[in-house]
Amino acid sequence: MTLRELPTFYYHTHFFEFLAFVKGPNAHLLSQKDKKFLTCYAEASHLQQCLLVRMINRKHAIIKKHSLQFNEIPDAINMLDDLAKLGFVKPIAQQDVPVFLNQLTKPELAELYHNLADSNAPRLLKSTNKDHHILQCQILCPQKIAQSHLAQNYIVCTTDEFIEYFLFLYFGHTNGKLNQFSMRDLGLVRTREAEAQMQSRFKNYESAFSSFVLKKAYSEAKIMNFNNAVSINNFLAELPTPIGSRAKATFEKLHYILAKQMLVFDHQKALDITSNLQDPLAQEFWCRQAYKLGLKQQVNARLNEILNDPINDNLLQFAEDFLALKYQQKRTSMLTDMLRKSNRHLLLDETFKGSVEQGVIAYYHARHIETWRTENHLWNNLFGLCFWYELFQLEGLGLATPFDYLPVCLQHYQFLQVAEQQIHQRLNNINTSKDLLMLLTKNAVAHFGKRQGIVNWHVKMLDSLKILIEYAPLQGLKNQLLAMCKNWHLYNNGYPDIMVLENNKLRFEEVKANGDSLKRNQLMQYQSLRSFGIEVGITTVDWTIDPMQPYAVIDIETTGGRSGVHKITEIGMVKIVDGKVVEQWESLLNPQRKIPTSITKLTGISNKMVADAPLFADIADKVEKFTQDCIFVAHNVNFDYGFIREEFARLNRSYRRPKLCTVQQTRKYFKGLKSYSLANLTKHFDITMECHHRALSDAIAASELLTMVNKVRHSQATLMT
Repeated sequence: MTLRELPTFYYHTHFFEFLAFVKGPNAHLLSQKDKKFLTCYAEASHLQQCLLVRMINRKHAIIKKHSLQFNEIPDAINMLDDLAKLGFVKPIAQQDVPVFLNQLTKPELAELYHNLADSNAPRLLKSTNKDHHILQCQILCPQKIAQSHLAQNYIVCTTDEFIEYFLFLYFGHTNGKLNQFSMRDLGLVRTREAEAQMQSRFKNYESAFSSFVLKKAYSEAKIMNFNNAVSINNFLAELPTPIGSRAKATFEKLHYILAKQMLVFDHQKALDITSNLQDPLAQEFWCRQAYKLGLKQQVNARLNEILNDPINDNLLQFAEDFLALKYQQKRTSMLTDMLRKSNRHLLLDETFKGSVEQGVIAYYHARHIETWRTENHLWNNLFGLCFWYELFQLEGLGLATPFDYLPVCLQHYQFLQVAEQQIHQRLNNINTSKDLLMLLTKNAVAHFGKRQGIVNWHVKMLDSLKILIEYAPLQGLKNQLLAMCKNWHLYNNGYPDIMVLENNKLRFEEVKANGDSLKRNQLMQYQSLRSFGIEVGITTVDWTIDPMQPYAVIDIETTGGRSGVHKITEIGMVKIVDGKVVEQWESLLNPQRKIPTSITKLTGISNKMVADAPLFADIADKVEKFTQDCIFVAHNVNFDYGFIREEFARLNRSYRRPKLCTVQQTRKYFKGLKSYSLANLTKHFDITMECHHRALSDAIAASELLTMVNKVRHSQATLMT
């Protein structure tokens, strides 16, 4: 990839763009202190601003003065005095010493210790690591460290408290960085300028700052290793009172993760932390831990409270299951029961062990039953295309900035709350299946390819949606859409793996191999769909060796060895069923670039030979159809498979097949050979090779190796049975 060239003052340009959002749509979210900072920045000269922005973009606030050398900012070090007068930088102070020591190199730490340590202090050995150097320096007087000659070579940038808050306003989380603007301009990050509404995420300063402080605390708590219960209690005691719905949600999640850590030290205190929380995970945690402590009566009462007024369907299912297991002497959970009562049990060829869903689809296709891999994409596409206007175009609800993927209304769990009238109007206007399909088609055509976090664009995406709309009950689909509007975060995942149309009846199936478990969010979705009249079942799978399983043995020739850079010049394919070749196909391809001389010597394929050959785009449909429901086989399969996947990706098409490698298989079943290259294996097994390094010839040879491997597999399986 060739990176775009950035202009000289791009740091400053990005910061100006960033501050325009802060001072514009977010002006009402700024404190007087924030506004004073912005005023001081505006009063600085252009070069002073450029230097400050360069410092802000540094990883750490403590910066070595002599590292501030930039072609576009002459005499940057002397300019630090001006920034100090404006309050943007300051010398190292005593409170900065712990961070300062961590910034120093090992030689600098040794120098500091040598200059400041008492004569009777222990020697600092060069052989010790940097951490030991830091520990020894921490014994020194902090005031002397701050006043040392070494400290005078460093400066502290005082802008972190402002910039961190501004970044939170812009990105909506505490992980946003200014370098994301540069990455966007370099083409490394794709953004959504056309869809962004450049709107505030909060109503007032109090709720915004409260959410910011608690988000920071949440991030810290997730990575902290608390040594005792007191440290956790102290952390909790310092938390501010939450203001606003987002802050309250973070406040509860923060208490939940701290309660889990408190379990290590004090079981009862962990219960106390979560006893009054409304967060669903916290309520489940309290019930489980309280039951372990023997508080069975209290847990029973809490579970019944949940049943009477559940926060969401996931928590409701937990309460029902826990009551049944613990209070009605039921031995298995609803999840286990559902697995045991699975509608269907299939035997698939063991090669599908890494891609069981594809195996089930191939099984149905072999029996002429239409099947689609749907999972979450089908339902998210239905939701996004149905409510595209409300989600992305209705003022105040869409993407806040170009870096967002989800609309603000979904991020804040408020879609139905803020757009209830429009949502109900939209659903009321859908009176027939044709109405719904026309709406989805219209939005798909108008917005295809626009990047966001809901709709997964695909050239054939409307095909499966059309089947869903035609055969599923319309009211059931509308009810499911309304449930997604109420709680997108709960209803955007956990959907069944595949959609099946058999005898003009539609059903969904979750595919589970032996040992797979059913998750609670999956159970919730299945029960939700069933309640709306949409059939859902579970298909369990065991493994066998199926002689009728089709294999597509592929070989390609290329312009070089890297799929991201080089292209295919020839492809050969052989289809094997029950050890017999049932179809074969080959074609030269125009790689749209010169074939290196070394490659021509190896393969015999010249630039002249491929000049009038088809492009991969011309034969992509043939490759997809030829290999459909087959196991993709090649000698060193990742090479051939990687090139073909890359070619499909260049066409904005996905390509997935289960893989089998004849190198690995011959190593497994024919051990002890000196070499497992295709040429040496064909010599060893006396396999005819018409023209080595030509695609079809190599594919035919690899297919004969596959047939040999499968004969051994079948014989071993027969002996075992």
